[in-house]
Amino acid sequence: LVSEAAEALNMLVKAMQADGMPLWALKKYSVTLTATASYTIGVSATVNTPKPLKIVQAFLSYTSSGIDVPINIITRQEYELLGNKASTGYPVQLFYEPLLTTGVMHVYPVPDATVAAACTLKIIYQRPFEDFDASADEPDFPQEYYHCLKMMLADAIAPEHGLSIQERQDLSCRAQQAR
Repeated sequence: LVSEAAEALNMLVKAMQADGMPLWALKKYSVTLTATASYTIGVSATVNTPKPLKIVQAFLSYTSSGIDVPINIITRQEYELLGNKASTGYPVQLFYEPLLTTGVMHVYPVPDATVAAACTLKIIYQRPFEDFDASADEPDFPQEYYHCLKMMLADAIAPEHGLSIQERQDLSCRAQQAR
């Protein structure tokens, strides 16, 4: 029963993740620049952090002064419309391409060796929720969400546990109210 509930809860959490991440799941990460246009991001990748769902902000941080200059986050279409993607200089735009197990950050223009030595790329990204792998796992949510998770989980597993249609409809309504 615990493993079935954990599986259902993980699926619920992933569905909530797809709806958009709450503010508490934002993380900041500093990326060491190199003279390259693309950086693979994910566990054991070039940028070794869990694959972001979305990059919400980026900054070029000058190492000597600590000044941060915003980088414009652009869409795939905007990135594809850029001219010579091999142009070098101080990056002013970033396109993030989430893939299945990793993601790829494309910066434009490409930092040259001088820029890479003088700056760091800082990103703020939406991280994935932690999975429920054991019965003692704590939800990766603030306490205010516990009731909502409980009601949504009860609604999700109700069909497998013999509740009548009327009880399931009532539970479903309560779960939606909690959400």
